[in-house]
Amino acid sequence: MNNSRRKRINQSIIALTGAKDKMQKALDEEKTALARIPDDDDSEEMRDGMDEIISGLEDAISSLEEALDTLNGAEF
Repeated sequence: MNNSRRKRINQSIIALTGAKDKMQKALDEEKTALARIPDDDDSEEMRDGMDEIISGLEDAISSLEEALDTLNGAEF
């Protein structure tokens, strides 16, 4: 592999790491916001929507971590 491709892969790793960090921050904020929602019937729909968002963010973060592990484990 030539240096140009190695450089692009390293830039991609940096971009993926940044994206993962931003999603983690959004996840943490969403969890904090969910904890502040009252646990009553009036707020059930809102809590359910927030739970779906949290689940989606967790899945996306997990996928990014797997991709980063694969890229970091490869010898470029």
